[in-house]
Amino acid sequence: MRLISVGLLLLLVFPARPVSACEIPPELLANRTFTENQKILEGEVLFVADARLHDFEGRTAAVSGLVMARGLQDAVGCVAIDARGLETGIALRNKFMWEDHLEVTKFPEIRFVLTGLADVQTEAENIGLTLEGELFLHGVARDVRIPAKLTPGDGRTKVEGRTKLRMSDYGIARPAFLFITVKDEVEVRFRVLMGEAE
Repeated sequence: MRLISVGLLLLLVFPARPVSACEIPPELLANRTFTENQKILEGEVLFVADARLHDFEGRTAAVSGLVMARGLQDAVGCVAIDARGLETGIALRNKFMWEDHLEVTKFPEIRFVLTGLADVQTEAENIGLTLEGELFLHGVARDVRIPAKLTPGDGRTKVEGRTKLRMSDYGIARPAFLFITVKDEVEVRFRVLMGEAE
């Protein structure tokens, strides 16, 4: 069975912007043998923030990455998201998000490094598992565990999942609009399609 994994973090349709090459750290490849080499063919990452009176979303399709695996027993990878590609649908809100909160000039990329898989369960055509790794966001690196679902088919695999993050964990100031401050916790959802790397 082929594994195609994600990366943060990650989901769902704006024109893709170029994202820098996402390389798997050499220390994760040392003394390991992998039989599969997959890359992200397309994907989308979405966040949902609670502004108390209403939710708002930001999303991007500027996602790239690759995964090296040996079935479902062992996998490592890297997923990069262009922080400047995140859009909320309102130009002024985008400007505040990019400049005041994500500080995209200083931190242009969000990166998830996959270090392993856990809790693998096969159900019918889907595989449930937990992606383990390190999320680099706003200059802060934190270990994360992300529940995900793999759906293989036609030589490609769809990977989707969701997790919750606290902005304060990554030193991100919470946005405020009309005297209403966005809640600290945001939900991140991702969906990517992976296939054989050339």
